[in-house]
Amino acid sequence: MKMVFLRHGESEYNLRGLCNADPAVPVSLTSKGRLQAAAAAQRLRDVPIRRVYVSRLKRAHETAAIVNASHCADIYVDERLDDRNTGYEGQPVAQYLSAMRGATDPFSWKAPAGESYVEMVGRVHSFLEEIDHDDASAVLVVAHHEVLQAVTGHFRKLSLPEMWNVWVDHCEVLEFEPA
Repeated sequence: MKMVFLRHGESEYNLRGLCNADPAVPVSLTSKGRLQAAAAAQRLRDVPIRRVYVSRLKRAHETAAIVNASHCADIYVDERLDDRNTGYEGQPVAQYLSAMRGATDPFSWKAPAGESYVEMVGRVHSFLEEIDHDDASAVLVVAHHEVLQAVTGHFRKLSLPEMWNVWVDHCEVLEFEPA
């Protein structure tokens, strides 16, 4: 089975540099984000996608809907694909990154109301281990930057610092085949 991963399109909070992992805060795609999703849909039009997995966040749902329009695949929501709960909801990403980088162990550090990078990686790896690999067609997973760092780390056997250095652009397509 081919596994196709896609980061959501540009969102309003991306433009403003703000954190969002709470599905109750409906952060939409920008017009550029919708165009990015449409371009990804065009790139993936000939891939036989039969299932789509998506986080609970609005920007991921909007991206998945645009890409899935030509596939009409079943869509499954899985909270393990949610963006990392930084504990800095609605606050500047720079503020969260500064706190994380200032910690003795940045990958285990977490804000009082958040989760650590290690915890997020664990839930993403749990998702990957549970996906049904019996289907010979392709599966699309629409998620978030740090989630896709963890996905890349899983398939490429990367260390936490190596994962952290992976950059995934908006609507960038990543493809992996399970061993």
